[in-house]
Amino acid sequence: MVLNLYWKDNKQNEYLLGKLYKSDGKYHFEINEEKLKEATHKGCFGIGELNLLYKHHESEELFDFFKRRIPSKSDTNIEKIMKELNIKEYDEMELLEKTKGILFTDRYFLNRENNEKK
Repeated sequence: MVLNLYWKDNKQNEYLLGKLYKSDGKYHFEINEEKLKEATHKGCFGIGELNLLYKHHESEELFDFFKRRIPSKSDTNIEKIMKELNIKEYDEMELLEKTKGILFTDRYFLNRENNEKK
């Protein structure tokens, strides 16, 4: 599964900032440098802790920027949340897909890449 990270400006223009995916047990994030540059000129503050000097990021754990966009495994309501989202077992990528990683405090969101089958 590949999730595209977008940011929306004040005029509701969307900028594809990068792609998040998991491969061989590691999380990967590929930055779209051109769109990120455009977005920063429109007010985007970057992508959390990710160093924007590097196009590719890799981690054993989900990056904090994305992790804070989903309920944690230890959340007291996680069973209820997973049931509402029709998720059988805790999976960070699936939670991000179903919730779109939306926070009310910023203008970032995620969508599954269009050319993938669900």
